[in-house]
Amino acid sequence: MHNCTIETSKKNILAIISYPFLPATTGGEISTLNILRYLSFKHNVTVFTVEPYNQNYKQQTSNLDLIFGMPFKISRYVNFFLIGRLLKLIKEKNIELLFFDQPWFGWLMLMLKFFSKKKIFLRSNNIEYLRFKSMGKWFWQMLYIYEKWTYKIADLVIFVSEVDRQKAIYEFDLNENKTLLTPYGIETIEPSQKNIDNRNFLEKEYDIKSDEKILLFFATMNYAPNYEAVEFINDKIYPLLKLIEGLKFKILICGKNLPEAIQKKLTDKIEINYCGFVDDINAYIDGADVMINPILSGGGVKTKAIDTLAMNQTVISTKTGAEGIDPAVCGNKLIITPDNDWTAFANAIVDNIDKRENIPSTFFETYSWTNIIEKLSIRLEKLK
Repeated sequence: MHNCTIETSKKNILAIISYPFLPATTGGEISTLNILRYLSFKHNVTVFTVEPYNQNYKQQTSNLDLIFGMPFKISRYVNFFLIGRLLKLIKEKNIELLFFDQPWFGWLMLMLKFFSKKKIFLRSNNIEYLRFKSMGKWFWQMLYIYEKWTYKIADLVIFVSEVDRQKAIYEFDLNENKTLLTPYGIETIEPSQKNIDNRNFLEKEYDIKSDEKILLFFATMNYAPNYEAVEFINDKIYPLLKLIEGLKFKILICGKNLPEAIQKKLTDKIEINYCGFVDDINAYIDGADVMINPILSGGGVKTKAIDTLAMNQTVISTKTGAEGIDPAVCGNKLIITPDNDWTAFANAIVDNIDKRENIPSTFFETYSWTNIIEKLSIRLEKLK
């Protein structure tokens, strides 16, 4: 694996995270936790954030200096007392750089930059106005103005996908030299091999026969693009798979908070199991034959696809579902079909469900947190 040899100095970084992410369970929360953790391996990182969901976070954050300085209330976004408190913290901790995750605190960024004279880097998890526009939200035009303004305040904007980086440069008239690609990362460094115990567990748990193929979809189901994907599975993909002669299969759908009306649609399909929340999603990923990702809306990188690829599992995805993932480093483990072409999607499942080749090493070189943070640290060194 390629290692950067440029020396970088240890920085004192104050990260301001405006939403609860601890304990981290969803893809977005885990991404936030990991960028902070891996930054803390090279730098001194203080995290100023909202109160956690519960107290089961401490084993995840052993290397971080955590300050729960904001209640989880909408009023935190208009709390001007934060300015004085954070300026005091910047002085006490001898902070050199400020890090904001997502663009919601633009006004606070401006105030801290003006009074502290510190450089700010901002992470964009999505182009937010485009995400809300794709979901038909009426306020997307106002969000465009605010998001553009916020991005221009930052001295560096880091993006989780090259697609988003290029969109932002164009949409917000950003200086390309003030942007950087820092993908959603993974902690593994080589392909894993299948554990037959995971397949056996799924067969026993869901009464699956040994000659049936297991198709997996997992997501947080109270997010519209994800529960819409379940409807696509039920209404579009499932009927096409039923028409394929000789194909025996079970579809496992994992994730909490699937709307009850959609759950009811699944109950008469013996080949579909809604599993709800599962304790160990990795066992399901490994035990399945293929992961399906029929997403048609929402912005940003679909973290579940990268996590699945990192486990050496094949992903069949729509174009939107694979947005932000570099297919050039995925070999034949990422199969992309056109949006809304469900016949192509079903055929791709059949054509790839038995393939067992490994994902290339270039995938791990691209998406390992160690390499991502090394490149970010080199770029932060230039923020004088």
